[in-house]
Amino acid sequence: MAYRLSAELAAHTDDVRGIAAQGSDMVVTVSRDGTGRIWRRADGGGFAEDSVLAGHTGFVSSVAVLPATDEHPEGLVATGGMDATICVWDPRRTGEPVARLRGHQQNVCALAAGSDGRTLVSGSWDKTARVWDVGGQCTHTLAGHAQAVWGVLLLDARTVVTASADKLVRCWQDGRLTQTLEGHTDCVRALAAVDASRVASAANDGTVRVWDVGAGTCTRVLRGHTSLVYAVAGSGGVLASGGEDRTVRVWRDAREEAHTIVVPATSVWSVCVLANGDVACGTSDGRARVFTRDAARLASEPQRALLAQQNASFAMSAQAMGHVDLAGLPGPERLAERADRDEQVVMVREGARVLAYQWTDGAWARVGEVSDAAASTQKREFEGKMYDYVFDVDIREGAPPLKLPFDATDNPYAAAQRFLERHALSLEHLDTVADFIVKNSGGVALGAAQQPAAGDPFTGGSRYVPAQQPAQQPSSADPFTGASRYTPAAAAYSPPAEYVVGRQGNGRAIVAKLVEFNALLGPGAAALSSDDIGHVRELETLGSGSPPPAVSAAACAALLRAALGWPADRRFPALDLLRLALAASPSHVLAARVDGRDLVACVAEAAGLYTVFAQPMTRADEINAMMGVRALANAFADAAGVDMMWAARTPLLDALDGSWAVATNKSLVVALSNLYLNLAIAATAKNDDDQALGILSAASRFLDHTDNADAQLRLVNVFGVLAAKFQLCRDSARVLGDETIVILGIQGQTEAVKKAAKEVGAFLSA
Repeated sequence: MAYRLSAELAAHTDDVRGIAAQGSDMVVTVSRDGTGRIWRRADGGGFAEDSVLAGHTGFVSSVAVLPATDEHPEGLVATGGMDATICVWDPRRTGEPVARLRGHQQNVCALAAGSDGRTLVSGSWDKTARVWDVGGQCTHTLAGHAQAVWGVLLLDARTVVTASADKLVRCWQDGRLTQTLEGHTDCVRALAAVDASRVASAANDGTVRVWDVGAGTCTRVLRGHTSLVYAVAGSGGVLASGGEDRTVRVWRDAREEAHTIVVPATSVWSVCVLANGDVACGTSDGRARVFTRDAARLASEPQRALLAQQNASFAMSAQAMGHVDLAGLPGPERLAERADRDEQVVMVREGARVLAYQWTDGAWARVGEVSDAAASTQKREFEGKMYDYVFDVDIREGAPPLKLPFDATDNPYAAAQRFLERHALSLEHLDTVADFIVKNSGGVALGAAQQPAAGDPFTGGSRYVPAQQPAQQPSSADPFTGASRYTPAAAAYSPPAEYVVGRQGNGRAIVAKLVEFNALLGPGAAALSSDDIGHVRELETLGSGSPPPAVSAAACAALLRAALGWPADRRFPALDLLRLALAASPSHVLAARVDGRDLVACVAEAAGLYTVFAQPMTRADEINAMMGVRALANAFADAAGVDMMWAARTPLLDALDGSWAVATNKSLVVALSNLYLNLAIAATAKNDDDQALGILSAASRFLDHTDNADAQLRLVNVFGVLAAKFQLCRDSARVLGDETIVILGIQGQTEAVKKAAKEVGAFLSA
């Protein structure tokens, strides 16, 4: 009997990234929604949510269940997250973790439990694995991988196996490296024990490999997946894997594919095998599903029919289906023939559509439509310019999507950086967005365009589709997918050319805060009038992504009066609205004057930028300074603003010199780095190498001082921008920043920093 739906576990609001089971009657899931959930077998045979594990401060990435002990008769549950911590839970009492294990520096993306009920091993983006006693002690730190450790396994009490984005599987005994297994051609994502001496590994190269650990040899390569393989799990002789091709594959005797389970989600992120042989998976649609071959545990007929309907209507990517000649696909006549094997999946062209069918219960059942089988040649318009691609990117639920334009001839990293900086998003996402662009624009002739097959890199609503090309050694690996990365040659270094302008914000909430503060002031000269408040309320849609409102002179005047005249701890809403107004309607805002002072002088005074860095800063000082610096950075959205900022550069640079040594607010540090980058770009536009050298010198001191990764990335680009334009700056950059940039290229906190430092360093040394 083929695997059929037994239960659907629906409660998470985002991708289910990890899944584990205790016996046959308890399943634990973890999700990008920041929670873990424990599910127990219900009376009707399915699973019901038992409890929620809420202990992490970000995405929850991994989970493992430790066996029962006398002290913990139901075992323990361990969860790992983006907050670099591991929470250990007693499933009987889930209000608070019984322990928190700290030591990793980045996301804990893999966990595995030992058979003794007390030992745990973890893997992290920080390139290490750690062996723990669940009481809190780290007994071994396993360092040696060159990239993130995505998979871990405790083979026995002394032996740990690790898998990494560096394509290697390593074996450790008592904390010491004993063997390195090579064979995968891309990031290795997961590990599972086949038996006491064999291990299975899943990788982005689309394969599952079986290794004899003692002999150090690969005994079998399991092929069947048509895209990245994210997960593998084994128990009781059942080996299952899941990946980017919408499927869970179950392998017979770890030798050949026996079953293919199709799900209505782009990515199968995680799999586990229950003690009764059922297979469970966590997917990108926020669901977990359990499949069984036992008729006694089948879901109801309506539930199974609904799953079949969801599969039939699901749009899949042609790239995720592997190397297929779409033009040579058979027509509907193929469906008159029997399958070569049970659960076989085929694609059939029906007119202009390409449909996927699976052989189930002696008949072909439709399991999806290939949405990108043919590429469109129509370009797309964005802000008056035609692009090969304009992707929709949802950064948060309820907010309108952001547009990401891209031409096939563009550098993906330059396009990704422009997108992030345009919308004031963290540059830690640079690799993710660039990888997304590469994968969704690959394989099309220059000048052609197509509807993107995968969704955005922020919400995970859809998953990335890998470019179908020969694997190559990546310069580094994306911590989200581990996939190979586009790496432009050093000679092709392309410095940022667009100013950093932060356009995102919740205008309605900021206006509400300003109105609240105004009411607290009471009547008097400082308070805004009801007419003033009416003009300010016109700005509520700022930052929402909808067409910006016209920013009236009256609204600007009201905001400047509040920013200049209110107590220091109540100015920030006015400064923040000025920031958004500058991004949306710069020409109107830049025309504002107060007592003969232009907008730049007013914002700098209101934010205290000429005085605040010369003394210890209060919290109000830092918030006002951050808002003021962000507003000044947004003045570069307009040519008149560039001129105004350039005219004020000397006093500003003098006042800001050393600000990074006083500021403790991370957002302020990043805002300062944005301003330096904008000034550097302006120096190239003004062709002023003397001023450029002063900016470079200040940026060098800033870069030497800060450990903020986002700021480091922008400051490295200051070096690149100025060195690419001015020979004087290029020569000086080799002296001022060469050592720091080389170190960041090796030891940078994020892959984005490393990549930028390597490219700028290579350019400087060329």
